[in-house]
Amino acid sequence: MNKKIFTLLSMFVVLSMVLAACGGSGQAEEVTTLRVWIQWGDNPQQIQTLFDKYTAETGIKVEVTAPLEVDKIIPALTGSEPPDVLVLSGGDLVKSYYKEGLVDDLTGAITTGNIDLNDFFEAPLDQCRSGDKILCLPWGTDMYALFWNKDMFEAAGLDPETPPATMEELAEFADKLTKVAADGTVEQIGFLPDMGWDHSDLYINMYGGFWYNEDGTQLTANSQPVVDALLWQQQFYTNYGVDNVMAFSSGWADTYMSADYPFYTGKLAMYVDGEWMTGPNFISAFKPEASYGVAPFPPPASNPERANTAVVQGTVAVIPSGAVNKDASAKLLAWMMSPAIVAEEFCFNANLPTSKKAAEDPCFTSNPKFKVFTDLIASPNAKIIVTTPISLEFNDAWGLVIEQVLHAGMDPKPILDELQADFEVKLAEALK
Repeated sequence: MNKKIFTLLSMFVVLSMVLAACGGSGQAEEVTTLRVWIQWGDNPQQIQTLFDKYTAETGIKVEVTAPLEVDKIIPALTGSEPPDVLVLSGGDLVKSYYKEGLVDDLTGAITTGNIDLNDFFEAPLDQCRSGDKILCLPWGTDMYALFWNKDMFEAAGLDPETPPATMEELAEFADKLTKVAADGTVEQIGFLPDMGWDHSDLYINMYGGFWYNEDGTQLTANSQPVVDALLWQQQFYTNYGVDNVMAFSSGWADTYMSADYPFYTGKLAMYVDGEWMTGPNFISAFKPEASYGVAPFPPPASNPERANTAVVQGTVAVIPSGAVNKDASAKLLAWMMSPAIVAEEFCFNANLPTSKKAAEDPCFTSNPKFKVFTDLIASPNAKIIVTTPISLEFNDAWGLVIEQVLHAGMDPKPILDELQADFEVKLAEALK
């Protein structure tokens, strides 16, 4: 036999033996362990216990890392050993991750896992769509509504069972619920639009706009709905003196997880918050005797058709492009999205389920205050946050706008014009 042919044949035999040792025919080695990294998670052991059920069903061990710090996300996606499934707190940057080749289009995974897309509420799923691609799947979500203190309403001569019907009426109620001393010191306030954090996404939608057009190809940061939303918010500071309101509300953000939160102590009559507040870990834990109501945030009087508008934000799951065994990742993802698992996890956390079947669980239907949110997620006016490749940088700049307009009382129009001029160029470059 020709020596060269013999050498090649020998190499082939050795290579065949190596492939056989790895599972044969180029197939991946049998999966025994999968890793799930989750950005949120106040109770990591509870999450691990949930995924232990997958191990019991399949024999495949699942290792959960939670909570994952923000600065660990990019290393997780770009490293040589990414997790098999990555769960993010929001979908803001998923399109950017996909553009950079860091996460997969999930179309194949949806087929492999036999995932029923019709079981998802439309709005949460829409945040994961990019053209005909689905880049993530929503795994629980959040929405926001108006909370009001019934005792404070009654003390102010307002019907405690009737929330404001319009944004204009909300401002009128807030004025009746605000107490200011002779020296200008605020002693009680009716409403703070950015209590906890900025809710401009909700207010701008109420006025019929957003920071971007629907497909995220144009910036609309200085459009009239954005101006109107900022002016509407600004009045709750300027009407009583910006410095007076800022002094009164100083430090409130640090009390969110305590009985000293101003909504509990009678200092704040109305504010915007999420569904989790109606669950076991917040109002019922810190102020169980509280008499409060929850209702969809009201629309402007000129646009009653925008009633039940709410903005969807919340958890999404992706498969990193570097995941070793995509079929195994897809099957685990399908298990995570099953109605029973969605119901169990988000009942525990008092968050909204993204599965229609899961939403039928008594855990979500028996509490009328929580049901306000499950009705909102099914509303045709449920909106997503439009995201673009510049979202992260724009969001930082928007925070400065809020400081200038709400907390310093400045005219929003020139500030927004400057923002528009700066970022429309950045968006155009990012979309090239």
